[in-house]
Amino acid sequence: MESPYLYGPCGWSYPDWKGTVYPNPKPRGFSPLLFIADRFDFVEVNTTFYRIPTPSLCQGWVEQTRPLKSFLFWVKLHKSFSHEGPFDPSQAGLFLEGISPLAESGRLAGLLLQFPYSFSWSRENALRLTRTAELFPGQTLAVEFRHRSWERPEVLDLFRSREWIWTNVDLPDLSLNPPLTGYATGKGAAYFRLHGRNASSWFSGEGRDSRYDYDYSLRELEEIALKIRSLPRNLSKVFIAGNNHYRGGAVRNLESLRRLLSRPETL
Repeated sequence: MESPYLYGPCGWSYPDWKGTVYPNPKPRGFSPLLFIADRFDFVEVNTTFYRIPTPSLCQGWVEQTRPLKSFLFWVKLHKSFSHEGPFDPSQAGLFLEGISPLAESGRLAGLLLQFPYSFSWSRENALRLTRTAELFPGQTLAVEFRHRSWERPEVLDLFRSREWIWTNVDLPDLSLNPPLTGYATGKGAAYFRLHGRNASSWFSGEGRDSRYDYDYSLRELEEIALKIRSLPRNLSKVFIAGNNHYRGGAVRNLESLRRLLSRPETL
């Protein structure tokens, strides 16, 4: 039976990966994206959170990974849908047009809608979630909350009824952050995002690199593997994304987690 576990880092363009993930010096014609595609099953595209992509940009990603036709892309939705005030619905059409080369080539795994810590559960925010999701009909949608108030039966029921994927997040153990869950609300799929547990820098404002500067210990990875193994056995895809990217932490930890999950289970 083929393993449902799929592994991928969040992003691939980091200066601090030179010499830690990528060779230094890089050989002529070196493609960081192809390097990642050769080692993992998918990648999260985070640049689309900051700028709506163009078709030519996404076509370039398809071309770079053409030798690996099963490699997939999870695309994070633009921040206007999750982090800013009232959004312009017309932006959804522009976004979908931009990623159309990924969809048409069969490389689009889905869309990731990530809400900020300030986005706590309320009826108003639940309505915003629904209205945002409805802008992308027919798309596989994973939703990440960073406020623990969203873990409630009515929200999980909504996810199951709409077949939205609840993103199980691993974060530092701080008051507002949700604990690591093991839900599978999507159609045959589940999603895990591992952000690291750097509690001292999480809300410090020192910058993205400091926040995601974390290497999971073997014991922590074993705990995460146990949570992943607790999922229903009928899932076809379990996406495991590493976002503790500083100096390649995500790459190292995903490789270790893959070794752990490839071992036979012990009773």
